[in-house]
Amino acid sequence: AIEIISSGAVAGNADKHLPSLVQQGSSLAMLRSGMPNDEMAQNRVAQYLSTKGRELNSRVLSALAVRVSSDPFVKVKKMIKDLIVRLMEEANEETEHKGWCDTELS
Repeated sequence: AIEIISSGAVAGNADKHLPSLVQQGSSLAMLRSGMPNDEMAQNRVAQYLSTKGRELNSRVLSALAVRVSSDPFVKVKKMIKDLIVRLMEEANEETEHKGWCDTELS
């Protein structure tokens, strides 16, 4: 494998082939990093739908505006925070129990 990679047929082709393998700003991490802009866009969409709902007297658009304005991840965020708290409490309990075991065994 080293001989193949070192050979002249392969050397220098990284510049040609590797750039096409790099993701160009479409990863989820990049999408999540711009949360304030996402929230602003979400609020603008909700405002637009609400305005159009009132103009057209459409209950469907008004209901959609309410759904768009609410954060869909509120429950998920709360569940993650609760899980972290519970795991921290368990870690503290295990540390205390280990300390007790160490003192009893010594």
